[in-house]
Amino acid sequence: MGTIKTTQSPEGIATVTISNPERFNAMQLSMWKALAQTMHDLSNDHTTRVVIIRGEGEKAFVSGADITEFATLRETPEDVKAYDEAVLNAENAISTCTKPVIAAISGICFGGGLGIALCCDLRLGSDTTRICLPAAKLGLGYGLHNIKRMQHVIGTAHTYELLLTARVYQSAEALSIGMIHACEKDVFAHALLQAEKIALLAPMTLSSIKLAMRHIYGDEHAPDACSVNQAVVACFESSDYAEGRKAFKEKRPPKFVGQ
Repeated sequence: MGTIKTTQSPEGIATVTISNPERFNAMQLSMWKALAQTMHDLSNDHTTRVVIIRGEGEKAFVSGADITEFATLRETPEDVKAYDEAVLNAENAISTCTKPVIAAISGICFGGGLGIALCCDLRLGSDTTRICLPAAKLGLGYGLHNIKRMQHVIGTAHTYELLLTARVYQSAEALSIGMIHACEKDVFAHALLQAEKIALLAPMTLSSIKLAMRHIYGDEHAPDACSVNQAVVACFESSDYAEGRKAFKEKRPPKFVGQ
């Protein structure tokens, strides 16, 4: 049985590990539900500054949904609907998380794994990263919301190619089309380094940026312009803004508390 593991560093960096190594971290229904709850909890945890999502080990980020469950859990129309809702809830919990979310992608990132990665704010890869959307090889339908998100990230032309060819993208090609933001030999060390830097920044500013980006993207959970503007105003009224100006004047690193 696969699991979702979470660790928290003193600096406020939460690492969410998708663990099902015998099946290259394939997502089971219980894991989709656990991932949604984990991301909701971290989004509401004031001690968390940044979230890293990774797979167990180095061979795979997530190889997709666990197809061995489909015969029993994704057979009838009702089963398909319930399963798809669980996946959508997990993806929405990632994309709406109030904290910056980094995907550390080592090895295989196929199907549902790519869906998870595309919901993250930053996607960091390694030399071993392999990305594929094999829906057409399996006869699966691919949801409109996922195609829209993919088109938003990598553009229309690359989305067509990814979906219609169902081929595997090597890390260098994934980097060249913006599917991943960086490619490093040790992706986990790189993700942690980036998370440590982000954790030092003003949380309210980062949250307002995420709200603005979600408004621009325009999904069904997108905040309206008024909510975005209120978040921006709150930044200027915060003690962090006063601290930022004071630290700049005193030529020292600011100490932000998210208030």
